[in-house]
Amino acid sequence: MKTTLIATLGALASLTAAVHANPGVVYNDPTGDINPGIATGGGTLDLVAMEVSNTSTDIQFRLTVNGNIGSTDWGKFMIGMSTGNPGTTSGNGWGRPINMSSTAGGMDFWVGSWVDSGGGAELRSYTTGSWSAPAAPSGFVRAAGAQSTITYTLSLASLGLNNGDTFFFDAYSSGGGSGDGAIDALANPNVSITSWGGSYTSTGANIFSYTVVPAPGVLALLGAAGLIGTRKRR
Repeated sequence: MKTTLIATLGALASLTAAVHANPGVVYNDPTGDINPGIATGGGTLDLVAMEVSNTSTDIQFRLTVNGNIGSTDWGKFMIGMSTGNPGTTSGNGWGRPINMSSTAGGMDFWVGSWVDSGGGAELRSYTTGSWSAPAAPSGFVRAAGAQSTITYTLSLASLGLNNGDTFFFDAYSSGGGSGDGAIDALANPNVSITSWGGSYTSTGANIFSYTVVPAPGVLALLGAAGLIGTRKRR
């Protein structure tokens, strides 16, 4: 019995480690896919990749850009989402010429962020024909380097998401002007716009999707490891 219990606990530990070791999903974008007539901010506006992962309560977006946000700190970085709620196919939470049209509908959530003046981020939602006032994400972390990272943490509840739900998204870089468009769009491997104020729409093949991964509860882990059955037999 003791040997069985030890073996079962070992299996449980391995299973738990495997669950927590899930690195998430990485979505890549080629470098250099910005129109040559548009400044890239030392490469910071050139999006490289985004890793998306979730826990049982939060979802995290980790964006990598091809430049040092500590040296060139005027870029804006944004995420548009379509979760299936009534959204808009025209505009976003910041009123920039960036749109979304997915198979689930239009854009209903918007994360806007900036790396200058100490940096910051805000979350807005679209309901009844207008965008909400800004709310603070659960977390916002910047890490400067040759390739910098910008990490956003949002609660699943704030997005109305549950385990097993699939949503569509895209990430964008932009300039400091309120009318600047998507200088680089993560899901588009080609040039997105040819001028600062150009309009861009994430749709069709140029949009990503992510499914919230169910987080097994303690009982599920115990059952999978056979511990519940061992206790019953005893």
